Amino acid sequence: MKKSRYIETQIVNILKQNQSGISATELCREYGMSQATFYK
Repeated sequence: MKKSRYIETQIVNILKQNQSGISATELCREYGMSQATFYK
């Protein structure tokens, strides 16, 4: 199994930021991930 680049707490934090109104595009740019990774 491939090792995740982000730890579980980071993933939860990113998703909470998205729910609070920050766009997925902006979060992807900030954390250096593709949009496909974000929606996966």
